Amino acid sequence: MNTTDPRPDAPAPDSTVPAPAELLEIAVAAAHRAAEHLRSLDRDDLSREYKTSSHDIVTEHDRACEEMIVAELRRRLPSCRIVGEEGGERPAEGAAGEDVVSFYVDPIDGTSNFAAGMPLFCVSIGVTVGEELVAGVIDAPVLGQVFAAADGPALLNGTPIHPRDTRPAADALVLSGFPTHRSVTEFPEESGQWATRMASSASAVRHLGTAALELAYVAAGWADATALPSINSWDIAAGFHILRRAGGSIRTWPGHGPVDAPDHLRPAYVACTGQQRVEPVDALFEEVQAVRDAFR
Repeated sequence: MNTTDPRPDAPAPDSTVPAPAELLEIAVAAAHRAAEHLRSLDRDDLSREYKTSSHDIVTEHDRACEEMIVAELRRRLPSCRIVGEEGGERPAEGAAGEDVVSFYVDPIDGTSNFAAGMPLFCVSIGVTVGEELVAGVIDAPVLGQVFAAADGPALLNGTPIHPRDTRPAADALVLSGFPTHRSVTEFPEESGQWATRMASSASAVRHLGTAALELAYVAAGWADATALPSINSWDIAAGFHILRRAGGSIRTWPGHGPVDAPDHLRPAYVACTGQQRVEPVDALFEEVQAVRDAFR
């Protein structure tokens, strides 16, 4: 049976991809909805569960916030693809290939901080069209900081972030928890040496417990670099885009994955606030990749 509409004037499906600014508006609205919920909570007695270990926790609010975000994204752009930390991939409806709009959603980045009552956590949503990052928002509800970017300048609470140079390693502040618990498990013999080298790679190394905010703070010029060896796309998609629109630079490594994957799908990175690099950190991550390559 032929189901094609025989009318010559039958309207074609609307396959127009929204502009980056419109996609950012959608992401900001979804992040704001979750942020409002998180601001309303009494966080003195939060229950927690463990995913893979005590180093990987989740709360009922991670799941609730992701569902709020998904509902808002699908309301505003029903055909979108969503990749969430808690719910996995929700495929696109109708669009294909380069026209697929994907939202990479971390409903609470920094869950351990959130569950402990610390304010260092955020909602992070990165947006791609096909494989290209085009927009991102990082909303830190308790801190009142909203970092965002589309195809214009990166913004902090609506004010443009101005680029600055990366300081030389001897004066640099690096935000990183490397070696992480995951790194120690993957590289038990090398991690001790790497920890010593990381600590001496810059003037100071600090760990905030949220990759998205670390990227945002480097984008703002409040730190010189941030680096992690094993990360998920929803943790860094928004931060990568914001940092680049702020004038920063990013190097990524494929880990055990495909060497031609786009940056936001590669698990290891060193991101700097300017185009200048913190060379000792880059060199260390080159070595991490070399060890991984030996086991390919």
